[in-house]
Amino acid sequence: MGRAWASPTKMLLSSIMPNTIPLVIRSLAITLQTLALSLPLGTAMAWILVRSNLPGRKIGVSIIVVLLFLPLYLQASAWQAGFGQEGWYSTYGGEAWLNGWNAAVWVHSMAAIPWVALFAGLGLRTVEPALEEQALLDAPPWQVFRQVTLPACWPALGLAAIWVAMSTASEKTVTEIFSVRTYAEEVFNQIAAHEEASRAMTTLLPGILGTVVLLGLGMFCCVRLASPERPPNLKLSRVYALGRWRWPAALGMLAGMLLLAGVPLANLVYKAGVMVSQTDVGRVRTWSAGKCLLTILWAPWQCRRECLWSLVIGSLAATAAVMAAIPLAWLARKSRWPGILAIVVALVCLVLPGPLLALAIIGLLNRPNWPWLVWLYDHSILAPWMALTVRAMGPAILVLWHGVRTIPQSMLDSAATEGCGSLGQLGRIVLPQRLPALGVAWLIGLALAFDDLTASILVVPPGVQTLSIHIFNLIHYGVEDQVAGICLALMVALGVLAVTVTWLASLERNLLALPVLGEEYEKL
Repeated sequence: MGRAWASPTKMLLSSIMPNTIPLVIRSLAITLQTLALSLPLGTAMAWILVRSNLPGRKIGVSIIVVLLFLPLYLQASAWQAGFGQEGWYSTYGGEAWLNGWNAAVWVHSMAAIPWVALFAGLGLRTVEPALEEQALLDAPPWQVFRQVTLPACWPALGLAAIWVAMSTASEKTVTEIFSVRTYAEEVFNQIAAHEEASRAMTTLLPGILGTVVLLGLGMFCCVRLASPERPPNLKLSRVYALGRWRWPAALGMLAGMLLLAGVPLANLVYKAGVMVSQTDVGRVRTWSAGKCLLTILWAPWQCRRECLWSLVIGSLAATAAVMAAIPLAWLARKSRWPGILAIVVALVCLVLPGPLLALAIIGLLNRPNWPWLVWLYDHSILAPWMALTVRAMGPAILVLWHGVRTIPQSMLDSAATEGCGSLGQLGRIVLPQRLPALGVAWLIGLALAFDDLTASILVVPPGVQTLSIHIFNLIHYGVEDQVAGICLALMVALGVLAVTVTWLASLERNLLALPVLGEEYEKL
């Protein structure tokens, strides 16, 4: 019996080992270095912005929100425009600093810090103020943070680590731009080369196992974060006074924001406005504000077809994701097992790597025995629509689940006594009071449509090219003025989108505070 199993196992390992295992180790090393750099910096930034009296905290939070909406390929373009090959730094005689391994780790870390700050900030907001107030009676603030605050928000930090690990290990955008061959690129090549999943299964096996592990860890963190013993905290968290460190911390935060947002933006602005003229002493480079502005304004028209495809597919995907997330979020509030189902669906959508998602859609639609499915796969936007819908469902479920959970039970009980059923409560009470949450979920889904590359690039039909694929193809030839202009125009559009989401989130936060204020008024 043992020998019968040993031979297939050895054959499987021998088929994986020569090419895949070194690439898996390389991807794992890049992921671990990214986590080591982004987790402590993002957590410290979240605490300072959320729980301290730092001056200008709202501006810092707004910048973090805008950075969340910037796609990875756009951030890679911004850093490459300054310090990569043919960047302005190397053009003026300096050696290209961002090249190879260090470039991949650096860009992934800079892109991951805002996400870590988001998860850590949400975790810090869920810590019960009563626990900290009681601990402060017996210990100084730094001990309270280490012994009470940090242990209470570890599930959120765990989700941040899982998100960063998934996004770093499954993305081939940055590593391909900076010529670092990784496991994600190998998976992409295998799926593109083989139409049948079984022919690429030996390469896909490590990715499937890694996805299952991340899914299990994410499930554990979500259950701990949304435990019934820990209801959502609607009260204001304690704000710690920095004392003499207030202004030094402000200068440090300013430096961090300039590094995350200012330097990449300046790189693209320079590239968009640079002009080269031939003189007697050679080629001279100058910068023109007029050319920069004209390049940015002209860029949307130059790629209008790609923008339109992204807008149409993204709008359809965001709408479908929100419509699917509403019943899951409502059922999750009603009982425990539907809540676990909602968590599993959200985590699968968040953790599932883009190439595996694309492979599943290809296997579903590319069936010769069903000609109408093959026609839809080849001649419609059904495949990218499905891929982007799955991409948007995870955030939509989490946003709407939080919004539905914060509806006071007393309000629903009053409606039930008046004869209002479950669907009536959802349609007449929950959804009208959580319209800002619906808007936030929809806009996040639209932003993810402009962000996704690894899934949509494998399933778009002939003649359809989204903006992310168009920019990714242009980056391979260097970040010139046209690419910089497109990136800056996209940054402006996503910045407006981020400001809108922030405004809707503030409306949602005000609505969440209304039941608490009402309860306090009744007590008085």
